[in-house]
Amino acid sequence: MSDTEIKLGAISDDGLPLPEIVTIPVVASAVAMFDAVNDEGGVHGRKISVTNCDAAGDVARARACFRKLVDEDQVFAFITSITWGTGELHQDLARDEVPWFGSWGFFTSEWRDPWMFPTHMATIHEATANSIWVRDILEPESVAIIYLNIPEDRLAADAMRAVYDPAGIDVVLEQPIEIETPDHTPAVIEMQAANPDHVIHFAWAAPMAGWMIAAEQQGYWPPLGVSGNHFAAEALGEFVGDWPLKGMWTITTFKVWNDNTEYLAALEKYAPEQLLKIHHITQSGYAGARIFIEAAKQVGPDITRENMMEAWESQPWDAGPGLGITFTWGDASAERAAGTQTTDAHDTLRCEYQFKYNQAAASTDFAVWIPAPEQYEACAVYD
Repeated sequence: MSDTEIKLGAISDDGLPLPEIVTIPVVASAVAMFDAVNDEGGVHGRKISVTNCDAAGDVARARACFRKLVDEDQVFAFITSITWGTGELHQDLARDEVPWFGSWGFFTSEWRDPWMFPTHMATIHEATANSIWVRDILEPESVAIIYLNIPEDRLAADAMRAVYDPAGIDVVLEQPIEIETPDHTPAVIEMQAANPDHVIHFAWAAPMAGWMIAAEQQGYWPPLGVSGNHFAAEALGEFVGDWPLKGMWTITTFKVWNDNTEYLAALEKYAPEQLLKIHHITQSGYAGARIFIEAAKQVGPDITRENMMEAWESQPWDAGPGLGITFTWGDASAERAAGTQTTDAHDTLRCEYQFKYNQAAASTDFAVWIPAPEQYEACAVYD
């Protein structure tokens, strides 16, 4: 922090598959918002800059990125993220007393960390809400679960069973998936043999796109379709094509992007190459940057980490026009002062939105996904 600049850090797993549509647009969305405010003179005369570090999906590299950004670049705070490191850097944040504003919220632990302010629903919350939606709207007699083979998503699979087992819905298969798998054909064949009414996935976009391509090659799609998370992306249509038009839904925190004229205008002016690469986590990057700007303006010229965290926790914050979400992070200052690494104050987000796959090719009308006509809102409580 200086009289003329606020330096922020970002950590992204750009070294994982499909970075051009998964990770890179997230930081670009935040930077576009900061570019817009910088063109107006910045915040209280300070321009906001972002330095991004590629952790490539490796926790050790995420820690190295953290140390570089804090020690060498001397960032004021972290902004946005799409890295597995957000589930592992809690002790680092507490030790160095550095906040992470607008983290992607993938891990439940992000919502429990008094130093983190996530801007997207956690995976286990999403798994619970999506499972309730499937139970009540699609009414399957049997389901199969695909989960990313990491501890967080294994817990998500347990949360799904907690919805389906009491309802008498048979979970006929739990199928782990890896981030990088060369051939998904054996998994699709196994799924065909299990013959579920519906497949629900809580995994990752790149391997699930591979699974769906293999499903088309095998001529397979479950009778009540496929649902899950991390698929609300314009660019995914060109990978999975028309096959998911047989019935596919995805859950996400925000309403669809074509209602957010502010976000689209910022991208069109400052990052036009990202316009057809926006997705649910780029929306979280936009929302985090937007709230950071508004909070910094509210704090006044004396912008400190403590003042910024107090501002974030002092009131509800609108994610942005058309997004349909207000974030509220309760006061966790006592936990920070006591050195406690967990809080219940931030874990307040409860409702999301369900979208249905509408077309394969992205276009300027942003209509690859539409609000699910069966039921748009999906809510759940998971603690």
